[in-house]
Amino acid sequence: MIKSGSIAARFLHKWIGLIVGIQVLIWLASGLYMVIVDLDFIHGDPLVRNMQQTVTIPDSSEVSINSLREQYPQAITVGVRSVMDKTHFTVTTPEERLLIDPVSADIVSPLDEQWARDIAKFHFNGIANIQSARLITSNPPMEIQTRRPPLWRVDFDDRFSTSFYIDPYSGVLVTRRHQYWRIFDFLWMLHIMDYEERMDAHNPLVIFTQIVGVIFAITGLWLLFYSFSRRKYRKGEAS
Repeated sequence: MIKSGSIAARFLHKWIGLIVGIQVLIWLASGLYMVIVDLDFIHGDPLVRNMQQTVTIPDSSEVSINSLREQYPQAITVGVRSVMDKTHFTVTTPEERLLIDPVSADIVSPLDEQWARDIAKFHFNGIANIQSARLITSNPPMEIQTRRPPLWRVDFDDRFSTSFYIDPYSGVLVTRRHQYWRIFDFLWMLHIMDYEERMDAHNPLVIFTQIVGVIFAITGLWLLFYSFSRRKYRKGEAS
């Protein structure tokens, strides 16, 4: 009984090991990268500056919150935002988002390429030059995840291959990406086995693999139990 059970366990253990062994190795390697590399660095925190700015409406402003509410009665929100240490008014309606200069009352959005470059330099905590800037309006790269275009992508010529993504309607630095983040994202995809969205850590594939891995461990424990039982049986025969 024990011998036949051990044969079945050995058969399952061998073939399950072939199936899940590579994925277990991937889990270990990707997990090692995730714990070795500092998470704040992965998020790009050391690469940015001036993320908190003071909002001060100039005395010479020709615009006010009340005047904008009157001008845009359909507005969902009316507020203020600092762009490169200069306060601007913001208006959001069901149809559009506006960034308004408080002094001239001009609508400055959507921001052009020069604006995007200047904002990127303002927030970049380094001395590298800008390599390129382009407006993404469709087919966004997977690395911006759930952020929706349009977005300006500004690439820096630094050793991290840093990219800043800037909202052309608010001037906000939406997110930043660099080479080590991209490696992390690729390994995260392999780690959670979500090869499309790279976000679902509870997808059926990873759950199935984990279940098979548990079976692999159980068959290994059974073989260990059988090896001890066999050793005890041999000692009994010898005595």
